[in-house]
Amino acid sequence: MNKLRLYFAISSVIFLFVLAISPLKDFFREWKGYQYEYNTMIKELPQRIKPAEIGIKQIWIKKLAKVDRCTTCHLGLKEEALVDAKEPFRMHPRIYHDFEEFGCTICHEGQGSATTFEESIGKVKYWDKPIFPREYMEASCGKCHKEQVVNQAPILSLGRKLIKEYNCGGCHKLEGFQRQWVPSLNGIGSKVNRSWMVSWLKNPKGYFSKTKMPNFQLSDDEANTIADFLMTFTSFRDNATFEPLPSQLMQTSESRKVAMEELGSTRLREARCISCHSINGKGGYVATDLGKVSSKVNLEWLYNYIKNPKLFQPNVEMPRYRFNNNDLAAVIAYMKSEYVDFDLAESVPHIPDPQYYEKGLALIKKYNCRGCHELETIKRSEELGPELTYIGSKKLYEIDFGQSEVDQSLSTYLFTKLKSPRIFSSKMKMPNYEFSDEQAQAISVALLGNTSEQIPEELKIKPKPAGTYSPQGKFGKLVNDLACFGCHTMFDRGRLIATDLTLEASMAKRDWIEHYFNVPYSLRPILTERMPNLFLSEDEIKTLVDYMQTVFVADTLAHDITINETTIAKGKLLYNERYGCQSCHQINGKGGFVGPPLDKVASRLQPGWIFHWLKNPQAYKPESIEPNNNFTDQEAEVITAYLMSLH
Repeated sequence: MNKLRLYFAISSVIFLFVLAISPLKDFFREWKGYQYEYNTMIKELPQRIKPAEIGIKQIWIKKLAKVDRCTTCHLGLKEEALVDAKEPFRMHPRIYHDFEEFGCTICHEGQGSATTFEESIGKVKYWDKPIFPREYMEASCGKCHKEQVVNQAPILSLGRKLIKEYNCGGCHKLEGFQRQWVPSLNGIGSKVNRSWMVSWLKNPKGYFSKTKMPNFQLSDDEANTIADFLMTFTSFRDNATFEPLPSQLMQTSESRKVAMEELGSTRLREARCISCHSINGKGGYVATDLGKVSSKVNLEWLYNYIKNPKLFQPNVEMPRYRFNNNDLAAVIAYMKSEYVDFDLAESVPHIPDPQYYEKGLALIKKYNCRGCHELETIKRSEELGPELTYIGSKKLYEIDFGQSEVDQSLSTYLFTKLKSPRIFSSKMKMPNYEFSDEQAQAISVALLGNTSEQIPEELKIKPKPAGTYSPQGKFGKLVNDLACFGCHTMFDRGRLIATDLTLEASMAKRDWIEHYFNVPYSLRPILTERMPNLFLSEDEIKTLVDYMQTVFVADTLAHDITINETTIAKGKLLYNERYGCQSCHQINGKGGFVGPPLDKVASRLQPGWIFHWLKNPQAYKPESIEPNNNFTDQEAEVITAYLMSLH
């Protein structure tokens, strides 16, 4: 009986001790320490801030099925006085979304229900969504924003741009990204010389540093076998054939050859091929480098391709220049003499492997060359790489990090694989794109945003449907022949390298458009890409301008402007003094280089266009950096009057 009493007494003491410890332990909770520290800190501020109530704070976002307790410790998220405070008390940077409406973990990831630092950031066992490092934060924007360009997420936008440009859809299934066009390999054996092809296959960037073609890290045997295989493809699509080289290229007289080359140099400069093509690293990067092209391709192919690009590459975005026969021969003569690769090894006798065709075909399939290139009857290997539609939700246990010692996280895995595609296994087939750190980070951000997380449809911002505008008649044929959609957009179709032409006739005057087609020039001299001189005939120019005047016009942009000495003087004062427009635009050589110069703007633009542009530039060009000054109608009218005086 005494033992029983002893046991009861001991258990009673232990029970009382536990009862005493429990509230003490609760007092020392990590989150309570932050709340006491916060209340102490705000007392020392000159601004009056409401103290935090001691206790767990919780945000329930029903539409996202999320519960976040982050505000238990992050107490100053809305307090401007705490913009420079230490974490976790610092004010949240201003963004479009309100954290009380969307919560925290929808963007930051982490474990929303946790109340300790380690658990909240999610770097604990069995939690696959640790908090995003700052450099990957924009990945979460991709959950809702499906458009190509997300205005407040430049890294995400760059990543999506790179995924499209590097044709990742050629090997991977990736929602929102279609396979892009690249040059067909049909007839490649009639186009290039074999020595160049082997060199190209081994190191594409060694020939053209800006190429999108990756390095497949081929062995010498693999490169030679693929080259032997591809050189057998000598026929072009639709049985297109070469016209013979003109007799002018067979000149033996040295003086005539020099004269031809000088003429070719002049025509090449006038055509402004350098707007799209670089020449030994200088110029545009829309198309390949021309600096060594005569050592790469056969002259017959070069002559015929420039004469009619779409005959050999039907979907190419290169325009057909209107060179006459003599001028075209002169251009080829100049390229033959100047655009030479003196470092290219001379062709040496080569004996192909007896089984080169079978081995070459196997390599073409192994590396999925048909994922990007068209090649006669060779089938494309569908989705050779893993599907990336929901790569952002991939579990860590599903990732093979191999023998690497990188941080065990999805973001690090993606970044590392993009930088060194075969680091995790030598058996991997992904080629090396030689991405910079900035590019690899941007692509990783874009991929991390592709999750299987259920987002309500009303929160998703989807891209505008691609335009289906297809001009008909003579104008439509010219648009196709001149590859206008390669640089311009019309009714939401095309590439916005140059201006949108949808409202061109409401923007520019007819006389200026006609003159511009005759002698194109750059409105912004500091830009590399410029309108080439296509040497159009007067009839072709008339066809283009007549169509524009009928279709590329909006009656709503007409506006009557009173132009007299009084309105001009008022507009000049506003332009120079009140709004400082000269900081970006030049007139008579004075001003900034950000926007186009406004000399002779009255000869170029319609007054109605200027008025409406001044009222709201982004309504006509959303990406424009011209500020919306919220002009009144009267201010916009007098500034327009001033600009219309600049003949």
